[in-house]
Amino acid sequence: MVADVVTDEQVYALWEMHMRAAACSPRTVKERRIWLNALGRHLGKPVVLATKIDLIGYLGRDDLTPKTRQNYRSQLHTLYTLIQDEGFRLDNPAARLPRVHTARAEPHPFTMQEVQHLLDSGIYGRTRLYVLLAVYMGLRAAEIAGLHGEHVDWERQRLWIQNGKGAVRVWRPFHPLVWGEIRHLPRDQYWFPGQVAPDVPVSPKSVSNTLCGAVKRAGLAGHRAHQLRATFATEQVKAGVSTIVVSHAMRHANPATLARYVKPDDVAILDAITKIPEITLTKPSYRPRTGSALAVSAGGGS
Repeated sequence: MVADVVTDEQVYALWEMHMRAAACSPRTVKERRIWLNALGRHLGKPVVLATKIDLIGYLGRDDLTPKTRQNYRSQLHTLYTLIQDEGFRLDNPAARLPRVHTARAEPHPFTMQEVQHLLDSGIYGRTRLYVLLAVYMGLRAAEIAGLHGEHVDWERQRLWIQNGKGAVRVWRPFHPLVWGEIRHLPRDQYWFPGQVAPDVPVSPKSVSNTLCGAVKRAGLAGHRAHQLRATFATEQVKAGVSTIVVSHAMRHANPATLARYVKPDDVAILDAITKIPEITLTKPSYRPRTGSALAVSAGGGS
């Protein structure tokens, strides 16, 4: 450990410099600040003084999901590698933290029947438009929250998406159904202003919470709001759209990410497996032994 204790503010100032140099989005920079403050409160001391046991305890809390633990483990490694590289301490307590095991989950998109049920469940106004933007444009909560009339090419009916992951900024055409819903919206302000002021958009968390609440009230148990975006991908693949096109529509940097969103239905899977050539079976079908046969077997009989 170094002799002089470095404050959390000093650590964050350095980390912020590195993030900006790496072209991280303002949203990422802000979220890392919030996370670092929360880490400091949990430790009850400057983050630079944390021990490996402190960090293991932080990751082992009951209120964290495996995915969140995995994300936090990665952030701790990045943070303490930076702290070590800058000479704030000599060792790295996050170098060999326990590996987090996460169960692989199948994609769980909404069916179009469920989407229709959600739209008919009594939602209206902005919540209804949130659903349409997720299902027919594949927008994330952060992208929905920041929509502004200036992001639209009103002549060519395209949307400039600029709040996505990895600072991806692209033009995407409007789905006709969505275009019919947004063409009357203001061209000079945010479409979903927050409660603070018209020139401050609603937060991504608010969009997510609103959608999650609507899904819960509609009785669609087992679904999360982000899975509306999975519907966007799954329905395209079901319709025969090239996975390359779908991947671009989703704005994924890695095409392999599409597998986390698309779930083929039983009809598609049955169609696929019945394409395997059949063989001829010449022996009787398997039958489990009855109770008496099992008794004979246990006594040494054949």
